[in-house]
Order: sequence, then C-alpha cells, then structure tokens
Amino acid sequence: MALLALLTAAPAASAQADDGSVYVALGDSYTSAPLVPNQYGEPIDCGRSDHNYPSLVSQALGVETFIDVSCGSAETRHMTEPQTDLPLGGTNPPQFNALRADATLVTVGIGGNDAGLVGVGEKCAELGATNPNGTACRDHFAPNGNDTIAAQIDATAPRIAAVLQGIHQRSPRARVAIVGYPDVLPDNGASCWPMVPLSPDDIRYIDSLLLRINSMIAGQAAANDAEFVDTYSDSGGHDVCTLPPTRWFEGLVPTEPAYPLHPNGKGEASMARSALEVLSRPRPPAGPRQPAGAAPCLAGRSAIGPRNVGRIRLGYTRARLLSRVRVSPSSRTARSFRYCTKGGSGRVTAVFAGRRLRARVQLVTTTALGHGNRRVRVRSGAAAFKRAYPNRRRLAPGIYQAAPRNRRLFGVRRGRVTFVAVASRRLLRRERKLLDGLLLALR
Repeated sequence: MALLALLTAAPAASAQADDGSVYVALGDSYTSAPLVPNQYGEPIDCGRSDHNYPSLVSQALGVETFIDVSCGSAETRHMTEPQTDLPLGGTNPPQFNALRADATLVTVGIGGNDAGLVGVGEKCAELGATNPNGTACRDHFAPNGNDTIAAQIDATAPRIAAVLQGIHQRSPRARVAIVGYPDVLPDNGASCWPMVPLSPDDIRYIDSLLLRINSMIAGQAAANDAEFVDTYSDSGGHDVCTLPPTRWFEGLVPTEPAYPLHPNGKGEASMARSALEVLSRPRPPAGPRQPAGAAPCLAGRSAIGPRNVGRIRLGYTRARLLSRVRVSPSSRTARSFRYCTKGGSGRVTAVFAGRRLRARVQLVTTTALGHGNRRVRVRSGAAAFKRAYPNRRRLAPGIYQAAPRNRRLFGVRRGRVTFVAVASRRLLRRERKLLDGLLLALR
C-alpha cells in the first residue's frame, strides 16, 4: 500500500479500463524487479515482483486480465526463444507466447542486456574499486575512442524494431509502449566512492550509455507505431549515490530488497508513474510517428552522432559548418541547417545570422533525448531545471535563459525540458530576433 501511495503523484488514467481489457507485460529485470517484495510466478528465478511497474500500472488502470512474463537477464531473442540457464535452473518460455489477439495493452522493457549494460556497470565497479579518480571504465570499453558498448547499443536497434513489429503482428489491437531505462547514476558525475566504487568519469561514461540506449529505443518506438516511456527524467536525483529513503536504485550492497544496480520498490513506482503519464494521454493514431520537433528525421536520411553534434559551433559560416560536420544536413533553408540525430529522437538545428553565404551561426538548438549539459538535458523535469538555474530569466511563455548573462536557453512544457539551445551574445541582446530564431529552429 505504501508503494501504491507513491503513484498518487502520477496523472490519473483517462478512464477506468473497459471490461475485457487484457494487459501483457514483457521485459527484462528492470521490468520484473528481482528481489523486490513480493516475488511470485513461474519460474520463480525470473525474479518477478507483484510490485514491479507492470503490476502497479495494472492496478492503477484496473485491467481485467493482467499477464506478466518479464524475466531477469532477458534479451530481445527471448521474445521468441525460451530463456534457459536461469539461476535456479528454471526455463521461461518465449515471452511472445503470452501475446493474444485480444490484448488491449502491451508494455515491453528490453534491450539493456543485448547491449550488456548491467555487465558494464559490474565491470566498471570492479575496475573502479582501486581507481577512484581514473578513467579505467572508459579505457576498458572505449579504448582509443572505439566505444564497443556504444556499437552494441546501435546494433540492438533492429532487434528492438523486430520486437515491436512482432508485438503488433500477434496483438494487432493493442496499444504498445516500450519503457526506457531510468537514471541510475548521478547526472552531474558526482562520485560516492567507495559506497559505489565508480570514479566520476566512470559515472559520466555509464550515464552516456543510458542516454544513448534511451535515444535509440525512443527512435525505434517512433518508427514502429509504439509509444516511448521516458523513465529517466522522473528518476533524477534518486540514484545509487543518494541515501535512503530518497534512493530509488540500489548499489552493489543494497539497503532495500532489490538486485544491485536495479530499481528498488520506489524505483519501480517511479517507472509506473512515468508509464501512467504516457498511458493517460489519448492513444495516438496508428502508423509511424515521430517525436515532436523531429519531422524530417525518419525519412531514411543520414543521422548525426554526438561527435558531429559537438562540431556545430557558434560563429561558423555555412562552408565551415559543412567542412567540419561530416554528415549532410537532413534539410536546409535560407537561414538554417537541420540535422537528424541517431535513433530519430529529435534534431539539431543551426540558425545563421542572415541569408548570405558568409553569415555565421548565431543559434544552435537540440530537441534530441538526453542532449544538453550535465545538469539539465532534454526530457529533464521542470523541477530539476529550476533547481539547477535559480537565476533563470523568462523570455516568453515556456522559454527561459539560464541566467541573465548565460548563453544557454531552455524550453519547458508540461513539466519537461523540451529543447536546449545556445545563442550568440549578440543575438541575446536582440530579444525579438532571438525568439524569431527559436521559432525558425523549432517549427
């Protein structure tokens, strides 16, 4: 009951579920919630909790039939293959076996084990135990900038697409939502070594992987008629380095019943709130969808990654920008270059001071999931934004300058940061032109 009380902060579902509603939950350990009381179901070594986020969502929506087949260590292949070699020798049948033609809701949380993220956390903790201030984790997984885990995340994208398509084929009437991964580590890279034996750089590296996989999952959701549930934003500030009772994710030595580096009961309740926030909205029309502000970004165009995003600089001319950024813009206007981001989660736009060829970039905006600085990113909560920038200045409804002399700008709508931008000092002195530039970049 205490955990259910945590859900009261979530928006109420639009209506109680109709009679005959069928909800099927699929996923890995972040869905099943191993060790979180009370464990139930067969096989018991899947680590399924009756207080995991699907159970809490089911209770909040009042569905008539609830089926949870999530299982710890599941990968995308276990949607269609049995999962063997569980800790106690059990076998979980293919999760797709639970899908039904009359299903009205299907949620799935999957992909992290394909990319090996939990293993990354465990290995980094092992390396960090004797290296509290180094870069051992990044050196191990991304030697010489060759990030093997980032490559694994990118390689998981078609498997996520296949999972979503498989759900639609087996449950054609169902509303489908794919749940992203929460903010397990401090946003600002602050270390709590030795309680969690990760250096500041280890934390920043692992956090970048979480943002990358969430961006990829969001893009696949948009391309495959599914809704993306962002659990990262709501969970900020409750990471493994916080102390009970504000800690929602357990470290290597849990203080509440939960598997290490996984959500405890409060973390699962947070994920349920995020899911209910999405499911309380009207169901979007069928067909491929795109995140707001990403209209040109799912049409088979080249996508831009973090390295090239960093090359988009204020003061560059068109020619300089084209020579520095190795991906062609997805679209161009007389005053702007737009770039799709990898995963299709948004776009980055460079706005020039004028139409002349030698006009320089005076504004750069991003609507991509996770983009921004270390304190506040796209999809961060409004409360986190207000805490990070107490001296913010309101320029227009929903548009803020970080501080009177700060060049960073933020859009805030419905409790979330929707875009992050940086503007030239000259443009900031001309507020009308600044707002015109933002309108051009974001429309």
